[in-house]
Amino acid sequence: MYSRVADFFQKRERAFFILQGVILVLYVLLRVTTTVSALNAPRELADTDIYARISTQPILGPGFLEVDRPFVFPMLLQIVRQDYGTAAIIQLALTILAWGLLAYFVSSSFQPVWLRLFSFLIVLALSLVRHLAGWDFVMMTESLSLSSFVFLIASAVWLLRGWRADKVVVLFVIAFIFAFTRDTNAYLLAMFAGLILFAVLFRWAMPNALIVAAGFMLIFLISNLSADTSERWMFPLVNVVGKRILPYAASVKSFESCGMPVTPELLGLADSFANGQDRAFFNDPALEGFRTWVRERGKSCYARWLLANPVQTVGAALGEFDGLIYFEDVGKYFSRRYADILPSQAERLLYPVYYITWLWILLTIAALIAIVRRAWRNNILWAVFILLALTIFPHLFITWHGDAMAPHRHAVSVGLQLALTTWLLILLIIEQFDSQLAWEKQRT
Repeated sequence: MYSRVADFFQKRERAFFILQGVILVLYVLLRVTTTVSALNAPRELADTDIYARISTQPILGPGFLEVDRPFVFPMLLQIVRQDYGTAAIIQLALTILAWGLLAYFVSSSFQPVWLRLFSFLIVLALSLVRHLAGWDFVMMTESLSLSSFVFLIASAVWLLRGWRADKVVVLFVIAFIFAFTRDTNAYLLAMFAGLILFAVLFRWAMPNALIVAAGFMLIFLISNLSADTSERWMFPLVNVVGKRILPYAASVKSFESCGMPVTPELLGLADSFANGQDRAFFNDPALEGFRTWVRERGKSCYARWLLANPVQTVGAALGEFDGLIYFEDVGKYFSRRYADILPSQAERLLYPVYYITWLWILLTIAALIAIVRRAWRNNILWAVFILLALTIFPHLFITWHGDAMAPHRHAVSVGLQLALTTWLLILLIIEQFDSQLAWEKQRT
């Protein structure tokens, strides 16, 4: 039965391309028709006004590095002149394009036609999960962060299928947009750069891959320079100090040894966010010394503390792993007119819900085995899988420790990464199983 199905699709490749086009058209119609109500009522959250204010000022000019939020979403609002409805339409269009391209490049990486069709359907179906699809109608950075991440993965697959200078340029442009959509995205690029460098040193990748590693690292450095110049890292760091440092005497003592001036006024803000108690962290004259310390040494002291307490800091991120990836309250951020596209049973098959930490461990082990076996020689998607799998937890670690406010929302990209990596592994294993069956069929 299995071989007859495979032969049926293999002999009808032209019909497959037509079917693929029909599926894509139906996918677009589904995305648009099921979300018209949400498009007409985009959701504004607390920070939307900040992005709108930034969008009324010059962005891509001499003060580019001084913008106090990553510039991509404010730039979108500037282009549409703060019309949130038009911004939602553009976000949805970019999402559809990104997932359509990823589905095409992933599916075309397989040889069996039936597997190409199945992988095409899976990637498109994954994009319909509420944790990923609901952000297009929210006036924050999540939608553009997710779609640029998908564009980045698609362009990476495209480049791996054949090295060309124009593909490298496209990859760098997308990576730049990805980094300047959300600051933590730039750290993911740095992780990719480190893994690519490692692969070149062990001769698992061609030397020209160093160009990609260098480009990713340069984009990270520019993003970091922008964050430092604008001091936009201060607010999330103060969130961390208020919620995760000041309530614990041992942590306070550690930061005090790094120069943080511990005063009764500062301790009185324990368990407060940066904007709590009338923004006392930033406005109270008695805390001027604290603010000076944050600017001059806060970032380096925090990084030193994270590295000096690996059991505590890694354990904290691991303890929140499941809840961060799948959180029941995700709908509270969405447009009140947004309706789920898929039934819950389908979503649970497509998106991680249970045993997420164990799933991550499995993906990591699979990536290490793939490295030992140099699996990318059989299918370049293994290289993409390895890069994504080995950066899941570091990505989560940076996200969790980067800000104490709304960490679930900030971890949406990690959820996308985990879900897509899981399906890449499943598809690649299916391909190996299919190849083994074909080989045994030839023998007999």
